[in-house]
Amino acid sequence: MRQRARVSLLLVAALLLAAWLAIGIASLCVGTLPLTSHAAWAALTSHSDAPLTIIVRDLRLPRFIACLMVGASLALAGTLMQNITGNALADPSLTGVVSSAALAVVAATVLAPAVSARWHPLLATAGAAAGAALTFALSWRGTLSPLRLSLAGSAVAALSSAGVIVLMIAAGPQAGPLLYWLAGGFAGAGWRQAAALAPWTVVGLVLALGSARVMDALALGDEAAESVGIALRNWRLGLGTLAIVLSATVVANAGPVGFVGLCAPHAARLIAGSAHRLVLPFSALTGGLLVCTADLAARTVAAPRELPVGFLTALVAAPFLIQLIRGGAGVRT
Repeated sequence: MRQRARVSLLLVAALLLAAWLAIGIASLCVGTLPLTSHAAWAALTSHSDAPLTIIVRDLRLPRFIACLMVGASLALAGTLMQNITGNALADPSLTGVVSSAALAVVAATVLAPAVSARWHPLLATAGAAAGAALTFALSWRGTLSPLRLSLAGSAVAALSSAGVIVLMIAAGPQAGPLLYWLAGGFAGAGWRQAAALAPWTVVGLVLALGSARVMDALALGDEAAESVGIALRNWRLGLGTLAIVLSATVVANAGPVGFVGLCAPHAARLIAGSAHRLVLPFSALTGGLLVCTADLAARTVAAPRELPVGFLTALVAAPFLIQLIRGGAGVRT
């Protein structure tokens, strides 16, 4: 049985990687200037600065990589949050983290336009940390209830969204670009965004995998984790910080793309079971595939116009979230 399970997992992993490859080829070929796969490959391997080469090498390829990194980062952040809170509905966008990070970036853009965009990741991290701290403070009553955490996260997200609306009213001409950014998307994404996201995603995956056994113990409950000598507070603080940094990096570079961290971990558990040494990489694979597919759809569904990717991920996640709630996931008191 174990051998059969391993073969099945390897087959699913191969299928996910094949889907990544197919979406990647389509991402290089599809756009305002459609290309054949042969033409896209020729442009990608060319050393010239011809317009076709620039389109494929400097626009479409880094955008695809950025999508992969965003999806993987959000999926990892969602997996970490669901584990440390014991809440199946935990997600960066449902716990106030994403909206607080967005508020920090919008506030800097509107109130201090002289601040360079290179400071946005730091500001987003600070905003996300503040939102997470407020969520946990509101939900803490000696223990951490998943129900109180969901309600507190919703309250913090609503408060942050209200702050964003007030700032948008005061933004004037900046309101248009900010509104599109707030919907989450990759229009104009290039190698700068891909380079900013990749190290955090890789480091986040490595650190999370290194903590897989601890996460398995946390999933069994506090008493079981303490019985094997795990310092709950320290590990939750460390894993929570990692989730916040991953989420904030995404917000700073792609806007608040929502609900990926909710869907991908559940899909990974359906594929790989409960062991986090498998759940984490499968979650990253699934999250990357989801965002890349959403970005490809965003570029083609209403072409030549481009839809916000965050709108499409929310559209996919809404029925998934409803099904989780109807099933009673994550709402124990």
